[in-house]
Amino acid sequence: MSGRVSYDEVFRAGRLCTRYWSSSGQVWPEMHLKGIDPALDQPYDAFQLAIDGRNLAGGYEWLAAGESADPSSDCGGDRPVRHAEIRLAHQAAGIEVKVHTRIDGSQFIIRWLEIVNTVDRAVGITSVAPFSGMLWSHRVGEYLQSPHDSPFELAYTHLFNWGMEGDFWFEPLADGVKSVDGGRLGRSGWGRPAFWARNRCNGQTFVCELAWGGNYAFALDCRLAESTNTQMHPTSRQAELYFRMGLSGHDPYLRVLLPGETITTPAVHLGLFQQNTDAIVQATHEHVRRVVMPARVPDRYVEIEANHRGYLCDRENEPDLKRDVELAASVGAELYVVDAGWYGNDPNIWWKNVGDWRAGSWLPNGLEPVAAHAHAQGMKFGLWVEIEAAGENSSLKKDHPDWLLMRDGAPVANGRALDLTRPDVAAWVESEIARIITQYQLDMFRIDHNHMLTPSGNRAVNGLTEDLTWRYYDALYAVFDRLRARFPQVIFQDCAGGGGRLDWGTLARFHNAELSDWMRMPRGLKILNGVTMSLPPEILLRTFGTEVPEIELDGDIDAQLRLVCLSRPIFRGIAPSPEALSEFLQERIAHHLRLYREFIRPIMIDGLVYHHTPFLKHAELSPWCVLEYGAGDRTRAVIGVFRTGDTAEPIYHVFPRGLVASHQYEVVLDNTGAHFIMSGADLLQRGLRVRVERPQSSELLLFNAVS
Repeated sequence: MSGRVSYDEVFRAGRLCTRYWSSSGQVWPEMHLKGIDPALDQPYDAFQLAIDGRNLAGGYEWLAAGESADPSSDCGGDRPVRHAEIRLAHQAAGIEVKVHTRIDGSQFIIRWLEIVNTVDRAVGITSVAPFSGMLWSHRVGEYLQSPHDSPFELAYTHLFNWGMEGDFWFEPLADGVKSVDGGRLGRSGWGRPAFWARNRCNGQTFVCELAWGGNYAFALDCRLAESTNTQMHPTSRQAELYFRMGLSGHDPYLRVLLPGETITTPAVHLGLFQQNTDAIVQATHEHVRRVVMPARVPDRYVEIEANHRGYLCDRENEPDLKRDVELAASVGAELYVVDAGWYGNDPNIWWKNVGDWRAGSWLPNGLEPVAAHAHAQGMKFGLWVEIEAAGENSSLKKDHPDWLLMRDGAPVANGRALDLTRPDVAAWVESEIARIITQYQLDMFRIDHNHMLTPSGNRAVNGLTEDLTWRYYDALYAVFDRLRARFPQVIFQDCAGGGGRLDWGTLARFHNAELSDWMRMPRGLKILNGVTMSLPPEILLRTFGTEVPEIELDGDIDAQLRLVCLSRPIFRGIAPSPEALSEFLQERIAHHLRLYREFIRPIMIDGLVYHHTPFLKHAELSPWCVLEYGAGDRTRAVIGVFRTGDTAEPIYHVFPRGLVASHQYEVVLDNTGAHFIMSGADLLQRGLRVRVERPQSSELLLFNAVS
C-alpha cells in the first residue's frame, strides 16, 4: 500500500501473479478473490523472464521475503520509504530472482529485479520485463455506449525519430496485443519507454515508465469476451488488460551471466490514478523531482543559458567568442556554453573531430581565456563534449581502433561509437571528463550523443552471443554516478541529438536535459506540451536563436521568447555582435527575461503544470496550444495561449486552473500591458476570452493574488 494505491500479488503454482490493483486504498476480501486462478495462457505474472530461450512462467520455488533498507531512501524527502524483497529460485533454469519493490507513500510503485546465476555454467537472459501482469479484469456491459467498444485506451509517444519528441496521445485498444518497440536505436528514443493506460469504465489511469536509456519494448494485451458471470448482468462482456514493460535487443541474449554473477535490471515505475490529467501530471512531476532526478545543486537549479553555436558555428576563435560572451552577459544570461567545434585536429568539421578533447589550433590559447572571460562577466561557464564518440579525423580513433564498439567484428554506428563495455574505455571516458572539468574550471558539463547504436554491438561470452546494450548503459551510468559524487557543484546536462534520452534512467544521472533539437514553431511548442506530461518544465532546455534555418516560419518574436521562457531558456545566436543587436530585439529579450526571472521561474520551480490542450498529435494541425504553470500555494499563475494554426476563430476561452475561488487576482495581459482585478471565483467559473489574431502568435496571462 502506498498513498491511495493497494497492490496485491500471490505466489501460486510456481508463479508470482497479480491479483488486483485498487486506486482507493481498499483491501479486497478473500471471498472476492477465490475465483482468481490464472490459467497458463493468462499473463498475470508480476514479472517476465526467459533464460536461454525458455519462458520461466511457472517453475519457481519460494525462498524468502522481507523488508530491508532501500538504496534510494535518501531521495524520499520526508516520506517514509519502504523496500521489500522476494527471493525465488528456478532450479531448472539455474537462477535465483530477487524481486525488489519500493514505495514511499506516493501513488508510484518501483519494481526491479536482481538475477543471480546459481550454476557452474553461463546462462543467458533472452527476455526480461521487470514489471508485468494484470491491470484490469472486470465486466463492461453497463459502462459503454456501444456493446462492442473496448474500455481501454493507450497513450504513448508514437514517433521515435529525431525532432519528434512528445508526440504523446491516446488511441483505443482493440482486442489483441498492442506491441510498441522504440525502434531499437540503442537509446530510449526520441520517444520514451512509457505509456498511460486509461479505463473508460472506472476512470482509472496507469502511468508506466521504464528507467532505461537503451532498447525497450512494451505490450498491452487486451482480451474482450462474453462474461461467464451472468448473475451480475446477463448480457455483460468481460474485459481484461495485461501489460509487460521490458528490454529488447538485436541478439538472442540480452545479458550473459557467468557462474555466480548477479545482474540488476532497470526499474519500472508504475502508478495508478483515479484523477484527472492535471493531477496525474502533477503527481508524476513530484515523483520525478523527489525520486528520479539527482539532488539539486544549491542556487544552480534553473539558469538562463547562452550557447555559442549561433553565428559562430564552425568558426570558433577567441576574439569572437569573447565578444559573444559579452553579448550574452548584456542580455542577462547566467551561464555561457561553448558547444561543438572547439576541439580536434581540423577546423570546421566538428563531427569528425570528436574524441580529441583538446582545444584546436584555431584556439591557440586554449579555452581557458574564454572561460575566464565568462567568469569575469559574472556568468558560469559550461562546455559541450560528445564523450561516447570517436570521429573519423580524431587521433583517438587512429590510436585506439580496438576501442570501437563492434558487431560481429565490424564497427557499429559508422565506426563512431566507443565501447564503454570495455573497462579501459570506460576508465578513459571518466578520467577525460574529470580532466576537462578541472582544466577548464567548468560549472556545467554538457554531454551529447549523436549516433545510434543500431544494430547494437555484440560479443561472444562463453559461446553465447550477447547484445552489449545492457552492459553499455550499466557502464555509462556508473561513470556519471561517480562523476557527480566527485564534482558536487557541477551541473551535468544531458543531450542526445536533442531529446533522444529523456527516459527516467538517464535523467537520474543528470540535472537537466535538452528538450529537442527541433527549434521551430509550432512543433517545438507541441514537443514541450507532450514531454511535460512526464517531465517537469524546469529541467527541459528550450532554444531561441539562429542556429537552424526556417526562421521565417517561427512566428512572432514574443511567441518564440514565451516558448523558451516556459522551460529553461538557451540563446543560440542572439546577434552577430553586440553592435548588431537591434534595439527592438534587445528590448523584447529584456522584457521576457525580466518576466522569467521575477515571475515565471519562481512559479515553475516545484510548480504545478496544467495542460489545457493535452495529447496533441504532431502530424495533425491544431489551432491552439495552451499551457499553465501555477504556484503550489495558488497565489500566482501564468498561462501561455499560443495560436498554432489558422483553422479556428481567433478567440480562445481559457479557464485558469491554478487559482482558488476565495482570492482576488490582479490579471495582466502581456501583449498590451492591460491589468485588472478579478475574483478567483469569476476566473474559475467564467474564464477569460483571449484574442490572438495571427497564427504562430500568442498571449501571456499573469495572475497574482492581491489583498
